[in-house]
Parts: sequence; structure tokens; C-alpha cells
Amino acid sequence: MATVQPRHERNDPNAGMQGAYYTVDIAMGDFLDTETINGGRLSPCAANDFATKPTTKAQSLLVSRAQLRYKMMLNNLQIRSNCRIINMVTTYAATEGDSPITDINFGIVFENDDFVPSTGTSSDGSTATTTKVLYIQDKIAEALYASHTEKMSVFNPTSGTGQIADEEVSVGPVMLVSQDEIVDAITVAEVAGFRGNVDAETPTDNALSYSAE
Repeated sequence: MATVQPRHERNDPNAGMQGAYYTVDIAMGDFLDTETINGGRLSPCAANDFATKPTTKAQSLLVSRAQLRYKMMLNNLQIRSNCRIINMVTTYAATEGDSPITDINFGIVFENDDFVPSTGTSSDGSTATTTKVLYIQDKIAEALYASHTEKMSVFNPTSGTGQIADEEVSVGPVMLVSQDEIVDAITVAEVAGFRGNVDAETPTDNALSYSAE
């Protein structure tokens, strides 16, 4: 009998998977903020996160659209590997729900960096992807450029009954230009030295040997 360790994709359950940490900055000052499907930008914040909630349903829908794009971004980022978001900082013009988000910074920790591709073609087919950083940029831009409709809970300050509406929310591109223009607003960088399971730290074949004391 022989044991073969699944080390090829750094998926060894004994050694642990080799993760990676990337920082992301999305500058949204040039993104649309009109009361249309193109407005709202991207943010995880909900209406009740603000010091003052949105004053109209149209403004509240912008908050919901931002949440929906954030969800779509997470879905895109996790196509190849599980990941988690850390160290998030959102920048708004003010703490009122009617104020637009202007910038968001966060970190992405991928569970297995080997599953994140470094070569390919952008989703709109216009450019080649040659690094993992470019792949991450493209996946974020894809969420910001996509058209999508999904049912959500929407804060409605004029409803008078519970102030929560269950309705379909639609999003469209945050800029009415090519997807490349959106990519230019996204900065991604890898944090060197984050990996917790480099070759020197992975167990050797006899690492599990036991000797009685």
C-alpha cells in the first residue's frame, strides 16, 4: 500500500493550501450616480448603515444597486477559489444615505492562489490577461459593467408600512463607455510575503512520524 499526497495544486490537507492576499482600490468619482440603473456605484452598505437613511425611494434604490454590484463582484471573484474580504474602508461624501460613495478599499484573501488564473482574455474580449492582478481587475470590472436584475429588500421611506419593499432591482454599467475605462478605475496589488505555506514550511514526508517520549 502507498500514500500519494495531493500536492500538485497545493491542496495537501496536511500542509494547507497556499493562499494569497491582494489589495483593491476602486475610485468611483467618475462613475454615474444618476437615479437610473447605471447609478449607485458599488458598496456593501445598506440603508440602515447610514447616520441618516435615504430620503426617497429613488435614492434608496441607488444604495440597493450598490449592494447588488458588490454581491456580483463577490460571485465573480469566487469562480476559481474561495476568498474572503478584509480591511474594508468605504469613503462617502457624507454619512447621509443620499450621499454617493466615492472610493472603496479592501483586501482579498484567496484560499488557494494556484486556482486564480494568470492568463486568459478579458470578459469583453478586448485585452489579454497576463497576470493574476489583471484577472482580478477584470472580474471586478465585469460586475461593474454587467446588466442584471435580482429581487431584493429595498428601504422605502414613503411606504408607511414597515418601510421595506421586496422588489426587483436592476443594474447596468456604471460608465457608459467600454469596460476598459472601468478597469482604469480599479487598482489591484499583491501583498508579497503573505503566503503561509511556502516550500520551506510544508511538511516533509516524515513530518507525521511519531516517537514515544
